[in-house]
Amino acid sequence: MGKFAPYKIQLASLGDGKFEQDFECGTEFFKNMENPDIISSDVKVHLDLEKKNETYDCTFTCKGMLKIPCDRCLDPIDHEVDTTYHITVKYGEGYNDESDDLLVIPYSDSYLNVAYMLYDTIVLTIPLRHVHPMGKCNRAMLAALHKNRANNTGDEEVEAALDDVDADIEAGVGGDEE
Repeated sequence: MGKFAPYKIQLASLGDGKFEQDFECGTEFFKNMENPDIISSDVKVHLDLEKKNETYDCTFTCKGMLKIPCDRCLDPIDHEVDTTYHITVKYGEGYNDESDDLLVIPYSDSYLNVAYMLYDTIVLTIPLRHVHPMGKCNRAMLAALHKNRANNTGDEEVEAALDDVDADIEAGVGGDEE
C-alpha cells in the first residue's frame, strides 16, 4: 500500500448521485510530501462529491491546525486552516490540468488520487510572512538577532524584521510563554 493510497477516490465505480469521503492530513502526510516547514498538522478534510452524467463535482473543506516555524524566532506558531477547494473532474483522452477548476483524467484511470490537491490547498493557506504576535517570540532568539544586527548586510527584509525585534526589546516585551 502506497503512502498516498488513503487519498484515492474510486471514480469509475460511482453511479450518479452524491457521495462523501473524509481524509486526514496529519504530520505524517506532510513528512511524506517532504515538507520540512510543517512541524505538525491536524487537518481534517471532508469531500462532497456529486456525479452527474460523466462529471464529478468535488468540493473539499479543509479545517484544522498546522504548526509552522516563526519567521523571526523559529519557535512553533499555530496556523489555523479553514478553506474550501472546488474542482470538476471528468474523463477524457488524456490528462489535462490546465484549468484551475477543471481536471481531465484519462479513461484508463479508475480512481483519482487527491493527495497533491489537498497538499497544495492546505499549504496555500500559509501566509508569506508568519510570525508570532508582538511580544510572543522567544526572547533569547530576539536578543541574539539584536546582538548580531551589526553583521547585517543591508537586506531590507532583514532590516524590517530586526526593527520589529528592536521594538519588542525596547518595549520590554517578549518571552517564551504561550
